[in-house]
Amino acid sequence: MDVHEYLEKHQGSLVRDLQAMVRVPTVNPPGTDYRKMVDWLARRCAGLGLEVAIHQVPEGVVRRAGLSLPRYNVVARWPVSGAPAVHFNAHYDVVPAAGKWRCGGPFASEVRAGWLYGRGSGDMKGSIAALLMALEALRRTGQEPAFGVECSFTADEETGGELGAGYLVRQGLVQADYAVVCEGASGNRVGLGHNGVLWLEVEIEGKAAHASSPEQGHNAFEAMAEMVWRLQSWKKELQAPGRRWREPNGQDRWPTLNVGGVFGGGPGDKVNTVPARAAFTIDRRVLPNETMAQVEEELRAALERAGAPLRGVKVRIHTRLRIDPCVVAPDGDLPQAFARAVQRVRRRASAFSATRGFTDLHYFVVEGGLPGIGYGVKGEGAHGVDERVGVRELVQTARVYAEFMQRGF
Repeated sequence: MDVHEYLEKHQGSLVRDLQAMVRVPTVNPPGTDYRKMVDWLARRCAGLGLEVAIHQVPEGVVRRAGLSLPRYNVVARWPVSGAPAVHFNAHYDVVPAAGKWRCGGPFASEVRAGWLYGRGSGDMKGSIAALLMALEALRRTGQEPAFGVECSFTADEETGGELGAGYLVRQGLVQADYAVVCEGASGNRVGLGHNGVLWLEVEIEGKAAHASSPEQGHNAFEAMAEMVWRLQSWKKELQAPGRRWREPNGQDRWPTLNVGGVFGGGPGDKVNTVPARAAFTIDRRVLPNETMAQVEEELRAALERAGAPLRGVKVRIHTRLRIDPCVVAPDGDLPQAFARAVQRVRRRASAFSATRGFTDLHYFVVEGGLPGIGYGVKGEGAHGVDERVGVRELVQTARVYAEFMQRGF
C-alpha cells in the first residue's frame, strides 16, 4: 500500500483527529486550553515516532506582553541524515465563536453531508490534521521522507504570533532550511506570501457633563464621528494607480483601510451623560511594495490632520500590531517542488498567489531568512458562524503534503 492509498483508506482517522482538536476550545484571546491542546499534539507526534518537545514561553515574557494565561509551542522532528530539513508550521489557536451554529455549537465538531463543522476546522486545525496524517501515512507504509521534517504547532497567530512562531524563530528553535506554513493558499494554488498589517487604536478624550447641559462638556463620541468622516476622503487616495501591486497570478491589488473593527466609550457612559471617552481601531493592510515605516507615518499624519480641527478634546494614537508584508519569488526550489506535488495530486495546473490576510510566514522568511511558502486546507466561513471544511479536502491536502515529503526537491 502506498501513501495515497493509505490516506484514502484512513480518512476516518483523519476526521477523528480533527474532531478531537476542534473539541478543545483554544480560543484566543485570551488563550484557553492551550496546555490541553499541546499535550494532545505531543502525544500524537510521539505516537508517530517523532522527536517531540513542548516549549513554554517564560512567564515574564507572557506578562510583558500583557497576557496572563501561559503560552506553549510544540516542536516535533523526523530527521533524515544528510538531507536538508523542511519546517511545517501550523497554529492551533482559534478566534472566539458566537452566534447560532447549525451543528450543535462551535466546538461540537459534527460531520454532515461530507463537511466537518466547528471553530478552527478550516483555520487551521484542519491543516494540522492533514499534516499529521501525511506523516502517519509515510511512517505506516515504511516510506522515509526525502528530507528531514520539522513541525511546529504554535500559539497566538490570531493575535500576531509573537509568542508562537515568532518566539520559536527568535529563540533559534527552528532548525530547518525551508519553511511551509500550512495556510495562505489551498486547492491548486501555492502561497508565495501575504499582506502586512498595521493595527492602530485611536482614543479621544473629551469632558463629561450632564446631558441637560451638553455645552458644559466636550463630546468625545461626536469628535470620533467627525474624525472618521474626515478619514473617508483620505481612504480614496489608497486607490490611486501608483499604489497598485501586481500579485503573482497577475491580478492587481490596492491597500485597504478598515475603520472601527472595535469601537466604544468609557466606563462612565450613560444615556444622560456627555461621553468623555471614545475609541476606535484601524486595520491597514500593507502591500509587499510598501514599507511598514512609511505606511505608519502616513497613516498617523492622516489621523492628526483629521483630528486637528477638533476643539476641547485630546487625540491619542496607539499602535497595537505591526506585521511586515512577505513575498517570495515563484522560481525558487521550494515553490517549484511544492507546485509539482500540488499538480500531481489535484490533477490541475498549479498556480501561485499571495493571501490578502496575514499568516506566520513572515517570521520564517523575513526574520528567519528561510525560503518559504504557504499551503493548507480550503475551508469555508473562517472566523464566522458555521465554519467548516470538506472531508474530501482534508484528504487531498494530506495527499499533497505526503507527495511533497516523498518526492522532495
